[in-house]
Amino acid sequence: MTKHGFTLFLFSSAVAIATFRDEQEFCENESCNEREFDKSHFYSDVKHCGEIPLALSHKLLDALPLDEVDGNVIRTVKRSVFSESQPSPLKEPLTLAAVSQDVLRNILDLNESVIQNEEFVRCVSGGKLFPGSVPLAHRYGGHQFGYWAGQLGDGRAHLLGEYTNRKGERWEVQLKGSGKTPYSRSGDGRAVIRSSVREFLCSEAMHFLRVPTSRALSLVVSEEPVWRDPFYNGSVIKERGAVVLRLAKSWFRIGSLEILTRTGELDVLRTLLDFVIKEHFKSIGTNDPDKYVVFFSRVLNETAHLIAHWMSVGFAHDFVPNTSDDEGRYSIGAQANVGLFNLQKLLEALKPLLTSDQLSQSQQILREYPQIYHQRFHELFKAKLGFLGNEEKDSYVIAFLLKVNISWIVFFSNCTIINSLIHFFYFNDIFNGQTVSSLINQ
Repeated sequence: MTKHGFTLFLFSSAVAIATFRDEQEFCENESCNEREFDKSHFYSDVKHCGEIPLALSHKLLDALPLDEVDGNVIRTVKRSVFSESQPSPLKEPLTLAAVSQDVLRNILDLNESVIQNEEFVRCVSGGKLFPGSVPLAHRYGGHQFGYWAGQLGDGRAHLLGEYTNRKGERWEVQLKGSGKTPYSRSGDGRAVIRSSVREFLCSEAMHFLRVPTSRALSLVVSEEPVWRDPFYNGSVIKERGAVVLRLAKSWFRIGSLEILTRTGELDVLRTLLDFVIKEHFKSIGTNDPDKYVVFFSRVLNETAHLIAHWMSVGFAHDFVPNTSDDEGRYSIGAQANVGLFNLQKLLEALKPLLTSDQLSQSQQILREYPQIYHQRFHELFKAKLGFLGNEEKDSYVIAFLLKVNISWIVFFSNCTIINSLIHFFYFNDIFNGQTVSSLINQ
């Protein structure tokens, strides 16, 4: 049974940033065409949503190595990029708590009426599968608080497949909070309401603030109990489980490459990296001998610009608002430095595939990161303050403001108001007192 709660049609994306962009169709090569998968063994106990007009595909299956071991048994995975993994449906009754109208209509080509269908609610919560879906969990590694944590992976997320909309855009569709996978470690594979609401709202808000981000379609809430220690102080409380359906052009991350270098799987590393470049960085020539250096340069520039962009709206990615971050590693003032740390780890992952000259070039590119970041951040900050031109004093004003102990949420909100007034008086003067509201709101 499904209950429909408040449905949010937001005009406001997530916080999981897709660094590797997916901008073109994958061109299957001969070896991919020869590789066939018997998909009949994938989740026959999870029914497909035949009534929902949303068909998914999975070109990743033909391009990248799949774990030979089936099932959600928690394990160390080798020589694979993905593992097949069945979502665990939330216990009913379910409540469709929120839906993004923009994602529903403009990305997934669905009509608003579909949210009244109980099949839709089950599909977006892991109870049933969209046609063509083959749920996968991604294997990756990474660092936590600056230390290598080994195999991490999608511990509570399932990649359902790819959707190509009527505009030709390809989006990867993923559930978060949908149950255990081989990468769950000691976790239960679930997400709770508070983190899921934060994911949903921040995703859509960031998008409409024009910060590149993933998107969120829906938030489904269950009465299923999930036990958490929210303040990491030993006080475990009962919370309600929730699932977010989110979308990105790609869910690959730096850790996708790191785990392969760390385990010495260099052939798989090269396969994945070539796939990422071919699929998501189409301007890089696949036969370019320096393609990995160019790739690193592109990722570095986009990372610097991205962090500067979200900092310009007072946002902190991966901020940990509890006692688990005693050193403030993920605080708002440390965002740019964590970006640099991530890029250093990316270069370490690429190192086995680079010649000595290419490594030297990449190290020089890495040294340029602070300048690229600060230049972009100052450009955005000046725009918020309404500064025109390029005056040396601008930098002093920005430096002063960054040292002042103020609420950045209030500050950036007021900057938006100030900019609106600046536009108002500017255009009011040009058009002899006539209000041009469309220009004011730009």
